[in-house]
Amino acid sequence: MLPLKALLRLYRAHPWLLLMSLTGLMLGVSLVVAIELLNQSAKTNFVAARSQLAGEANYRLAPSGGLDEQLYVKLVRSERALAALPQVHAWLKDAQGRSFQLLGIDLLNPGPLSPLLGSGKQGGDKESFSLARADGVWLAEPEAKRLGWTVGETRHFLQGERSLQLTLAGTFEPGAVPMERLLLTDLGIAQPLLGKSGRLDRILFKLSEAEATALQARLPKPLWLEPISPALDASLLGDALGLNLSALSLLAMAVGLFLVFNAQRFVQSVRRPQLAQLIILGMPPRRVLLWLGLELAILASVGTLLGLVLGVLLAKSLMGQLTQALADLYGPNPIDLLRLSPAGLIKAAALGLLGTLAANLPGWWALLRQSPLQLREGQLRVSAHPWRRRLLALAILLICALCLALPQTGLPGALLIAGGWLLAMALWLPDALRWVLGLLRRRCGGLTLRLAVAETQYHLDRTAIAVMALQLAIAAAIGIGVMVSSFRTSVEIWLGQRLAADLYVSAPRGAAGSRGTLDQPTLDAILANPELKAASRRSVQPARWQGQPIEWAQMDAIPELKAAYPLLSGRWPTGPGEVLASEPLTVRLGVKVGQTLVITSESGPRSVQVTGVYQDYGSDKGQVLHDFETGSVQSLALFSPQPERLADELRARFGETINLLPAPAIHAAALRVFDQTFVVTELLKLLILGIAFVGIGSAFMVLGLARRSELQTLQSLGLSPSRCRQLLVWQGAGLGLLTALLALPVGYGLAWVLIEVVNPRAFGWRLAFEAAPTHAITALLLAPVCGALASWFAARRVV
Repeated sequence: MLPLKALLRLYRAHPWLLLMSLTGLMLGVSLVVAIELLNQSAKTNFVAARSQLAGEANYRLAPSGGLDEQLYVKLVRSERALAALPQVHAWLKDAQGRSFQLLGIDLLNPGPLSPLLGSGKQGGDKESFSLARADGVWLAEPEAKRLGWTVGETRHFLQGERSLQLTLAGTFEPGAVPMERLLLTDLGIAQPLLGKSGRLDRILFKLSEAEATALQARLPKPLWLEPISPALDASLLGDALGLNLSALSLLAMAVGLFLVFNAQRFVQSVRRPQLAQLIILGMPPRRVLLWLGLELAILASVGTLLGLVLGVLLAKSLMGQLTQALADLYGPNPIDLLRLSPAGLIKAAALGLLGTLAANLPGWWALLRQSPLQLREGQLRVSAHPWRRRLLALAILLICALCLALPQTGLPGALLIAGGWLLAMALWLPDALRWVLGLLRRRCGGLTLRLAVAETQYHLDRTAIAVMALQLAIAAAIGIGVMVSSFRTSVEIWLGQRLAADLYVSAPRGAAGSRGTLDQPTLDAILANPELKAASRRSVQPARWQGQPIEWAQMDAIPELKAAYPLLSGRWPTGPGEVLASEPLTVRLGVKVGQTLVITSESGPRSVQVTGVYQDYGSDKGQVLHDFETGSVQSLALFSPQPERLADELRARFGETINLLPAPAIHAAALRVFDQTFVVTELLKLLILGIAFVGIGSAFMVLGLARRSELQTLQSLGLSPSRCRQLLVWQGAGLGLLTALLALPVGYGLAWVLIEVVNPRAFGWRLAFEAAPTHAITALLLAPVCGALASWFAARRVV
């Protein structure tokens, strides 16, 4: 252990080397852990919330307007062995604003939900569910303890504007799925509580494929038996947000490893005499490498452990923001728990440990292959083959070009293009900096400025890794920022086109956050209002094409609304068998104008022909738009010469039974949801920039320590300490500014890849490119300021 102690003693004399190594690795691992936990927790919470409602059921009957309970009675009487479960459902909020699900089922015969209520325990006994109270609900025992809710205690809840008093009648032991924020009650209690007497929201079934086919044949038209899978639904949860977060986590890890590698480069330069002494004393280079590997493993373990702890804390602080963003997109989710995933933690730890060893051991081995004399004299063997680095960058760009030319490479190819572009530009950065510094050295005036440029060029090999990491972070921040700004601008333009009506009327949310429907008396009264000039009915239902989930939309294509759907190609439908297809449907699933599709929706399979394509950012699944025929109406677009008077009359007559919003309010709410969705992305982008700036600051600190003898020589030649500090500050500011300038084309190139390649392949929509100069200006201001501050802090310690 003596060699290890000798190696570790270096960090006592140079603590900045230890701090730089640990900081880069810790911050990189922490972001990987935080984002992995956020993504995993969001999907697990989503699946858990849906599994609580579905259990082992694999089919459901859930028309948008609900069901008459007599249909369930008829089905069960016709087939006694039918595994079916009727449900009514509502979202509630307690006094603290927490979301709960109230689920009314047949407690004495839970059917597909039986495994979730435990077996052989009090939850499995029929006597456990006493139906004596008309406001009684049941909670899983662990959840009741967590909430501090005792049996017999009454609590206040809100269902929209309605107030409910619910009493905990008992608890049960949960089975396969933790029943979190779920209030269970009997169907006969829930129906009058929720104002749904005689009605059901859905019926769940556990069926084989043959049984499902037979049951579908017995159902009255247009009822549709829909297959369900909570895990499949979760696979599409927040894809745009999840993709951005995952890309940011990998970028943070790359930047962190760059910083660790940069710190070890400085360690190599300081430790050369010590390594020469160990070899002269008889220790073989391979054994020295083993001790160095053990030292790296210790540093990586400490940094990774700190990163894991910091990542969990960061994920916990961001979980609320992510939950709110997903709730805005997909409706409320009562489960907002942060779930520690062993697989995610192991993945981050492996990235930290293996990445540190892989990035640094080859450099140490190349150093140890030198003779002891070269090591003692500090003759650093500068790479004599810069063409290898240039050829590697060129090879990466060729692979990116191949993926760009072959759309069949899909999303993995698009992500490879984005990552390859950043890496290739980072590999070319030292050559670009050396060329720019050479030009400045010949043209600038003033002793301090010329000396600063010359010193920066001379020490470029030492600072190259840090500035490469800084360029990666700045380019990624610009690229992602421009992409998000372009996305927002495209959505804003699209909303301006789509929201052509004066007023929009919709029903309150239905079961499980689904779209509600307008009842026929309300619909007739609105359409008969004398202030109304024109109206368009609309509904959107789930459907499938070739097994893929899509949306079937119906709308009255009145002339006032046709301008809100500018066609990208084709024409408007003229017959009942013709539809429009949204852009995501054509890009993701390859639908073309003139193609005939067989679509299965609530009304059963139907053959339609695509006549045109329209732009849409409302659904990444893809949507077909048909002229309104029959079925429930979810919303109305109203046109009136006096929209304020019409709104006042409708609000006075219907109150809270309908949602009434003018177009500007919907426009503002949609953009607010958009901004909320990407707020986590913005926060993590700032953290990555922070990592890079910490890295450049640490690099200048360590560089200043290594150059202390050079600075003393300059002072002996007559350069005052203040001029030496000024020299270091100029170097830091100049290098930060040059790196930011060179990062601008890289960042905008990344934005082009994200907009023109990644988004179409991932989500099927194309965005209008917006330069968003704010991101570039911010980088140009922050980079030199942070570089100058880091250099000033380092200069105070070394001069």
